[in-house]
Amino acid sequence: MKVALYGRHIETPNFKQFYEHFVSLLTTNEIDYEVSTSYGQFLSDTYGITSNSCADTLLTSDHFKCLISLGGDGTALDTLSLVRDSGLPVMGVNLGRLGFLANIKMDEVEQAIKALKNGDTSIENRTLIHIESDIAEINEFPYALNDFVVQKRDTSAMITVKASLNGHFLNNYWADGLIIATPTGSSGYSLSCGGPLIFPGSKSLVITPIAAHNLTVRPVVIPDSAVIQIETSGRADTILITLDSRSFIVPTNAKLTIKLAEFNFTMIQLQGTTYMDTIRNKLLWGADRRDGV
Repeated sequence: MKVALYGRHIETPNFKQFYEHFVSLLTTNEIDYEVSTSYGQFLSDTYGITSNSCADTLLTSDHFKCLISLGGDGTALDTLSLVRDSGLPVMGVNLGRLGFLANIKMDEVEQAIKALKNGDTSIENRTLIHIESDIAEINEFPYALNDFVVQKRDTSAMITVKASLNGHFLNNYWADGLIIATPTGSSGYSLSCGGPLIFPGSKSLVITPIAAHNLTVRPVVIPDSAVIQIETSGRADTILITLDSRSFIVPTNAKLTIKLAEFNFTMIQLQGTTYMDTIRNKLLWGADRRDGV
């Protein structure tokens, strides 16, 4: 069995000690590993760690059992542009605090590696959204796992986003921006703007305004079979469009179509791990600080 490793180029306290322990666990469990090329260079330059590396084009299920993401949710989101539609599953190891995608904690890595070796893991398919536009930068990889966001730049005036569903007019959003989130992304930016949590597998999307001018404009949940057309306008010359952690500055008068992608993002979870466990642990549901007094 062989796995690939990926992480962001961010220095983390005590990382070298953790990484050496992590790869020793892989070796002990007879799991070969290679590091994505750019991450391998970062490990060498920053920590003096040398590893076999692989080109991003080889990150497929033909070459590896899975891709292990070392970092937080942002790192896990990055892996979408690496695995693309190859079907290679991703296992997220959380080196930070809040992690919905990277939900395997540092003290669980030994359990996770043994489970991976023995096949005691579960596969979870997460829906993606596909963005159609005439914007060349976006078209290089027009997919998002978490969300699509269109918003004003800097301190400019609010923008107008005309939204239609399946060709039928929905609303003119006068707001700082608009979020279209998948169930996976419903726990991110959308949640902080008042959107609901949506369970993975719910076959739905949520449209959440950012600081809407009209207080009656609320988030709406729609079936993921719907095709969303948006047209933007505003006083500034440019706006900001974000696909997960990738940002693009585009002309204000933009037209885009957002719909369900034709392939999924595949995640590896520890057996017995549920979404209810994740939201309770990460959002501290049911926790009472008085319990520790």
